[in-house]
Amino acid sequence: MKNKGWGALCLGFFAGLLNGLLGAGGGIILVRGAEKVLPREYHESRDVFANALAVMLPLSAVSAIAYVLRGSVHGLEFAPFILPAIIGGVGGGLLLAVIDTRLLRLIFSALVVWSGFTMIF
Repeated sequence: MKNKGWGALCLGFFAGLLNGLLGAGGGIILVRGAEKVLPREYHESRDVFANALAVMLPLSAVSAIAYVLRGSVHGLEFAPFILPAIIGGVGGGLLLAVIDTRLLRLIFSALVVWSGFTMIF
């Protein structure tokens, strides 16, 4: 990874920029870009997704703090989402260990396409 250090820095910067700007999307950049930056043995494994998630936690926390400080979060309107999201995150983490990598890539790709389609229309 020594010679790919600049790639990792740029990838992290753009993931953070996108996540801060849109509130989402940094993970997409990380999953796709990590294959270019991480060692080859990660490319066909679940580790690309796991590493992207490990970066997304602090990235999302920083973005959320920025939104709170800017006054974009109003009261506790988000509270009903917290517990189900935590349970879903634990479930997804457990599924990551057993799901076939090809199926995982298919699910990820379908989610990206569906998300783009619904945002356009």
